[in-house]
Amino acid sequence: MKKQLSAIDLHFLIKEFGHLEESRVDKIYQPEQNIIVFSFYKANAGKKILVINIGRSIFIADEKEAFGETLGFGMFLRKHLDGSFLTEIGQIKPERILKFTFKAKNEKKCLYLEFFGKGNTILCNEHGVILNALEHHDFRERSVRPKLKYVYPMMGYNHFDLKNENLADLFKNSKKDLVVTSLATELGLGGLYSEEACLLSGIDKNTNPKNINEKQIHSITNSIKKIINHKIEAKVVLENENVIDFIPFDFQFYSDRKYEKKSFDTFNEAVAYFYSQFKEAKETEYDKTLKSLHRIIEQQKLAVEELRKEEAELREKGELIYHNYQLIKEVLEELNKASKKYSWKEIKEKLKGHKTIKEINEKDRKIVVEV
Repeated sequence: MKKQLSAIDLHFLIKEFGHLEESRVDKIYQPEQNIIVFSFYKANAGKKILVINIGRSIFIADEKEAFGETLGFGMFLRKHLDGSFLTEIGQIKPERILKFTFKAKNEKKCLYLEFFGKGNTILCNEHGVILNALEHHDFRERSVRPKLKYVYPMMGYNHFDLKNENLADLFKNSKKDLVVTSLATELGLGGLYSEEACLLSGIDKNTNPKNINEKQIHSITNSIKKIINHKIEAKVVLENENVIDFIPFDFQFYSDRKYEKKSFDTFNEAVAYFYSQFKEAKETEYDKTLKSLHRIIEQQKLAVEELRKEEAELREKGELIYHNYQLIKEVLEELNKASKKYSWKEIKEKLKGHKTIKEINEKDRKIVVEV
């Protein structure tokens, strides 16, 4: 089940958002903490409603809802952006970040929408300095706070400008066991597009990335380019009459007859329909408690298994000692006698190469014997 937009989803969406450019910001709403809504107006086009679910989705809605009260960050955006014109919409590729540029008179401001992790919305001045953000964070590689320069994380490879040597380098240094996982996380394609790239390439998705040859690398690179440059023929995927996904065009991954497809004129319409129909089940307190108990049971099972292994090892050691008791007793007795005449350092030197005593720790007065 798709819960967040991928970088490629955003790539297809902003192809269709171009008609929003040169629109004036009519109103901004924040009815919930993670929901921000822009009402745009453009001469000869009327009003358009852009709905942003922070970190999850973005689409142009058909109808305006009654959004009610606007929360604090929404009021902050109103103060800075009301009446300004949206001059440009872009994506910071290959990231899941959209950049909206607004102008009012001679002043320019940029709104960054992050769709990774829990998501965030950051408003910056024309110099890239943060004016405010929905969520203030301090990460190891960056801080998101007012008066700081906006910095975003960067993937090591850009799948929108991918070359064979890039993919070869990625697979060579991959820390994943499966090529599909490497494409999804290390290249940043996301799960669905990685599955489709493997299918289009005719490559087993469970192959270790380090075992992918030059010919297969070329095939995967071409498949990714084919996906990115594909004509939009948007669909929503249904299973047992329930919406489960949206796709910019028909995917081999959903070729099974159990899946039904509903076609749309635009990818935006498919995304909007999906999020209007899909309702994620909220976890009840009972479900949370049950999940916690299952987790505790699993941890206890693992602990019992470890104790059983330890018990078996100790029993084996005990039996070895029992069967070689006489030999061990004689070794200890001889060492005790020798320790009255010699230092442990001298004893260690004398017993070098001994067939039974393999190691002596003179500091702790411990020995290792081979039985």
